[in-house]
Amino acid sequence: MMKKNSSIDKSLFVLIAKIGKTRGLKGEFFLRSFAEKLETLISFKKFFSIQSFIMEEIFFEYIKKSNNNIIAKLKSIDDIEGIKSFGQKDIYVLKSELPELEKNEAYWFELEKMQVLNLEGQHLGNVDRIDNFGANDVLKVQKKNKTLLIPFIKNRVIISINKKENSILVDWQEDY
Repeated sequence: MMKKNSSIDKSLFVLIAKIGKTRGLKGEFFLRSFAEKLETLISFKKFFSIQSFIMEEIFFEYIKKSNNNIIAKLKSIDDIEGIKSFGQKDIYVLKSELPELEKNEAYWFELEKMQVLNLEGQHLGNVDRIDNFGANDVLKVQKKNKTLLIPFIKNRVIISINKKENSILVDWQEDY
């Protein structure tokens, strides 16, 4: 079932997955994970979803890999109509449960607002958001009225990430 908690601040959470299309008749659905590995996704203890403007804890019966897909089932839903009425919800986890990262690594939400500098020391702007257009993730960098789209390719375009200085060093030019 779901456990309600209306006093939770959404800023304490990070989006980890999204419920997709239904699968079969017994309440299963495809789960689109935003975690790099399935093991990371299933390592979390608590999952949450927004229901009627409040954050509710949800409980999975299972999350498993099937071919190239992730299949999941919630404990409280046992038929196709139940999961259809639940909808294609976003699934969140607590930021405090995220695993520690190595040096020069960051979570996407940590990159937002970071300043972007190139190898020549030019300030290219600040990260507005991260998008994915298919081939790879892309930093959308804003500086006044100018927007730069910088591919997130580590060790080629993205040279380093410095969380202490709130900056990203890139091999990129302002006029690209």
